[in-house]
Amino acid sequence: MARPRKRENNGLPQNLLCRRRKRASGQIVEYFYYVMADGKEKSLGTNKYEAVLEAAKLNFEFQKKGEIVLFIDVAKRYEMEIVPTKKAKNTRQSNLQAIGWLCKFFGDPPIPLEKIEPQHIKQYLQWRKDTPAVANIEVGLFNTIWNSAREWGYTSLPSPSQGVKKFPTKYREIYVEDYILDKIYEFADERMADIIETAYLLGQRPIDICNIHVSHIYDGVLHITQQKTGKRVRFEITGRLKEIIDKRLQPETTWLFTNKWGRKLDRQILTVHFREIREKAMRAYPELANEIGKVQMRDMRAKAATDISLTATDEQAQKQLGHTSKRMTQHYIRKDKLLRPTDEIT
Repeated sequence: MARPRKRENNGLPQNLLCRRRKRASGQIVEYFYYVMADGKEKSLGTNKYEAVLEAAKLNFEFQKKGEIVLFIDVAKRYEMEIVPTKKAKNTRQSNLQAIGWLCKFFGDPPIPLEKIEPQHIKQYLQWRKDTPAVANIEVGLFNTIWNSAREWGYTSLPSPSQGVKKFPTKYREIYVEDYILDKIYEFADERMADIIETAYLLGQRPIDICNIHVSHIYDGVLHITQQKTGKRVRFEITGRLKEIIDKRLQPETTWLFTNKWGRKLDRQILTVHFREIREKAMRAYPELANEIGKVQMRDMRAKAATDISLTATDEQAQKQLGHTSKRMTQHYIRKDKLLRPTDEIT
């Protein structure tokens, strides 16, 4: 039976070792070494994350020479090199979770990259059928990882996920009618009412509303860099938006919307506050509880897109939301323009 790895070596890539040394001061320092093919050790310093990344690269180079590259190793390199560069925290977390599931499936037993076929992708989807929307996202990430493998020179084959039918996607269809929104406003304090209205006026994601800093407001313009995509949008500060900003900005203010301690409002806390006022509205108007209960803070973005589409154009809605394609904006437009009877047209 093989000797078990020491505790400090658990979870490290193949051929990477950790040795702990106690300095004269009593401080414990970890040193990382990579065991080469000839048995010699290469020092990789004391930074664990840099050592893991370098070890992954060395393992890949060794595998490339042997012409056998495992998917789990490619996924590990993607996790170490690409995921940390993604701007949105939620995207990074989603990627890490997806990689975990992909490695669990394609790593038991470990399968060489070039042995993966479309049938395996279909099997993966069936394996994850209990969470169809998430499974679709995971297969999408598989395709992205595969394309990275092509760029890194590990394969020249097209992604086996191409052409594989995913689960049908059901997009959110909620449109918040004005009379429903009015009921929610009744139970919102002044700050929450301003947040909800600002989200509607700008058509931005809740996280981008939380991220509005005083430095983003100058020369009569509000500058927003969307956290999810990095897209930059600018808004003229006029009308109702100007009234809200003038009211919220105080000499000691650094963020447009703050928590009760005057610090930046957290996205999760915003969700909690919105849920609380929504539940109050549901109790006060039981006959509308079903409609009110479906409303989420993010629906203000779709309401903005829909209202702009109905009164202006889809192109204007696309610009407002900061989308790169009209197709994406269509998912946020929850109503079509009214049609006229034939005799009114002809």
